Amino acid sequence: MQDSIADKLRSLLGSDVYSTQGRLRSDDQLVRERVCRGLSEASARIRELISRYRLDRVPPSTRDQPFPPAEVMEPIRRAERLIRVIDDAAAVVKGLPVLNQDLVWKRVRRTGLNDLLQFDWNLVGESDGLASDLAQVLELDQLDVPGNEARVRKIRDIIGERQRFIEIS
Repeated sequence: MQDSIADKLRSLLGSDVYSTQGRLRSDDQLVRERVCRGLSEASARIRELISRYRLDRVPPSTRDQPFPPAEVMEPIRRAERLIRVIDDAAAVVKGLPVLNQDLVWKRVRRTGLNDLLQFDWNLVGESDGLASDLAQVLELDQLDVPGNEARVRKIRDIIGERQRFIEIS
């Protein structure tokens, strides 16, 4: 028998996701925390790669050359831009509006619960996938900045679709 999205999400979060006992709000917070955890793990991995790169490849300052060469610093700049993009996405996830009106929650429970679960499943999957992929990167030079920025854009697109869905359902 195939697991439903709710069962998969429940096993990932270790919680009774979207139960009928009114736990929708707390489960929504668990999903947000799980997404933010994946994003923060991705940022932390990039910071670790930057630190190792600085140790190995950035020459110490001298009187003749007080600043490192631009070509040596370019991978660090690109990685730092990616960190900002990831951190901005995490801030958006943390700042998602909580549906505090009971009428809205009743409407979501009644009609669009499976759709909301799909959005949450996609968010958790994308953030965990990003963190997992970045954990495999061994050197800063191997970091695919445009590809990872595209993944973060996908996460932000899912967030936007989720917000629009909640507003109209």
